[in-house]
Amino acid sequence: MPRRAVIYIAGLLVLAGVLLWHSMSRSSGSGEGDPGCFAALPSVQGIPEFGEHLAPVDCGRPHDWEVIALLRADDAQRRCQERADAFLGGARRASRVVYALLSAADQRRGGRWCALAEALDTAGRTTSGTGSLKNGMRDGRLAVTCLVTDLDDEDTLRYGRCDEHHAAEVAGLLPEGADPAAGCPAVAAGYLSLTGDELARRGDLRVRWFDGDSGLCLVTEVDDPAGRHDTLRGSVKGLGRAPLPR
Repeated sequence: MPRRAVIYIAGLLVLAGVLLWHSMSRSSGSGEGDPGCFAALPSVQGIPEFGEHLAPVDCGRPHDWEVIALLRADDAQRRCQERADAFLGGARRASRVVYALLSAADQRRGGRWCALAEALDTAGRTTSGTGSLKNGMRDGRLAVTCLVTDLDDEDTLRYGRCDEHHAAEVAGLLPEGADPAAGCPAVAAGYLSLTGDELARRGDLRVRWFDGDSGLCLVTEVDDPAGRHDTLRGSVKGLGRAPLPR
């Protein structure tokens, strides 16, 4: 996997984390914007305007966003991330979930809605689904595990499965504010059941990470001069000195 892809993805993850501020208009008593699930209208392309382009639906039906809290505008970003961690049952930074802060029409109750959506890739492209995202990190269904090269955009990685061909695996999550250059090699070595020196001597794996504050440490395939990618099949967790699963 090209290193520039990893560097570029970092900016995309940050962008996905903050997304854009969107307007939300509500008619009195409609319930639109209350915590729950929302579907984008068929005519909407990309990120919708909240009020006129999203409709509240039962979470058992296909939907695009799930509103989890109404927050004061002054510290909404920090509190939205905290609420997301609690709602998901684990760190959102290690999940396939992006968040957005939506302007609330009812300023008497607060300033911003905290909304979550499941993403398909590191570019933050969202997908619709059924059921709530609640506890998706506690049960592991929303955790980022393995990453697959996007053939249409080499600077993007899609979220994939470790039992299929992939380019990278998430080895672990650093504490917030930790230096990945200092912390990720040790995390990756532990993930592989190797010492740091043993990992450094392996020529077929690399330790990489996303720039920014995601804190995700990756074990990746090495760049291939012939342009081959997604050469890993099966997880490398606990691999030790064994050959790569290919």
